[in-house]
Amino acid sequence: MTENSNLVRCTICALLFLQPNTPRRARTARVEELLRENNPPLDVELSAFRSDMDNTRAALQDLDAKIAQAKEVLDNLLSARQQALLHLEDVKSLLHPLRSIPSELLVEIFSHCIPRVRYSEDTDALEPRRAPWLLTRVCHRWRELVVNSPRLWTQLLIDFDKHAGCNTDLQFAYRASLFIERSRGLPMEVYLGSPQPLSNHWLTVLENGIPHWRYLHVDIPQSSLQCLFEHVFSNLQTLVLLSNQSTGPDLEGFQPSRVPVLRELEVLSRYSWEDLESVVAFPWSQLTSVENFPAFDVDGLNHLRMLTNLENLQVLVDGYDSAIHTPIRDIVALPKLHRLIIEESNNATGRGKEFLAALKIPALAELTLEFSNDDLTLFPTSTSPLGNLNKLDISCDMNAHEENTQHLLNFLALTHRVEWLRIYDLTMTVEFVNGLNLSNFSNGASVRLPYLLFLDIGKCKCVDALANDLDPLVDMLYSRLPGCAMKRQKAERRQML
Repeated sequence: MTENSNLVRCTICALLFLQPNTPRRARTARVEELLRENNPPLDVELSAFRSDMDNTRAALQDLDAKIAQAKEVLDNLLSARQQALLHLEDVKSLLHPLRSIPSELLVEIFSHCIPRVRYSEDTDALEPRRAPWLLTRVCHRWRELVVNSPRLWTQLLIDFDKHAGCNTDLQFAYRASLFIERSRGLPMEVYLGSPQPLSNHWLTVLENGIPHWRYLHVDIPQSSLQCLFEHVFSNLQTLVLLSNQSTGPDLEGFQPSRVPVLRELEVLSRYSWEDLESVVAFPWSQLTSVENFPAFDVDGLNHLRMLTNLENLQVLVDGYDSAIHTPIRDIVALPKLHRLIIEESNNATGRGKEFLAALKIPALAELTLEFSNDDLTLFPTSTSPLGNLNKLDISCDMNAHEENTQHLLNFLALTHRVEWLRIYDLTMTVEFVNGLNLSNFSNGASVRLPYLLFLDIGKCKCVDALANDLDPLVDMLYSRLPGCAMKRQKAERRQML
């Protein structure tokens, strides 16, 4: 025997073989002798061996019967266990907390699964594997809730390019019709994007929902745009027009669409204001927000004077071109303007400053200035439009021009009441950091940003001199900590005197 008790060495060939775990019945010496020598049993032994064989067969039959009975009992027990497991799953499902969630709360949860038109223009609301369609396939209760909850059917995003082809086009047109029907007249937010003209049956489907559209972002060819705006958008409050076409639509004999309650407008197209006004009769005096406004376009300036209720304005300042730009000779009053964004492109140095200086904006509280990364930056030199400013965003590169740092510091000295300052895409210099250090102001010096509470410079880089020695930056931040309030108060008193 080896160390493993299950291995036995053959006495004849010396090979190892695996011995069954079942203990063998003890053999007599005579049986061992006969098995070892291969001699036949004696005549007197034959009857005993035959009787022993019959008894053993009977014992095997009896054992097989008992084993069959035991297997039947085991099978019954296993089947009963499986039934108990299935019943347990049923009970757990019946007691699941999801079943006790009120329908109103479920609808609220579902509403957060719906792609939003304003933030999800890369999705498609007619895709069956997306909400709300997907939610209707979970269970009967969910389907009833989703189908009968109009608020879940108010975000309609359609990318027509994904539904090209006759069969799928008709199928998705029907789905769009069903989508609009299930909104049941609630205000809808809609995105329409297509590189090709819309078919007639698509336009017919969309017409049914136009009276309920509250937000519309449209990027479709000029012919479809004209067909779409043949109707009155009685509830439209926000309009985003996007087009890369360089020519306006054929508008001979066309009556501009009325948008009586429009409040927000964003134009990202090559159409002129004259072309746009031929399509849509904009209520200029009602608008509260305009984005991507051409600052020095002749028609744009005329319309700017009509925006008397404007609260939010984003202005694009391009390079000077006498053919399409005109200087602002008169002051433009925007008495309610609260937020202003000026984006100055390449070769437009000083145009943003000129535009801001021409505005009378007493209510301005938030200002964003974005300059190109390879130009000289010029800031306003008058405090008249900035008296109530408390939030300021600036994007410029200090290394683009040697005078940029001083220009920025001079401008910050004029924004006396700013409490929130964010500077991004900026390469900070030692001169700039020292210019914000309250400890560096002497008697008679103009204090920069004495009321500053929040400073965001997270996206800024440092020049080598500042990167190798952060002490100026640390000192500047320390000078503006609450523990240094006395220094700040002294600086304010010096400025007041």
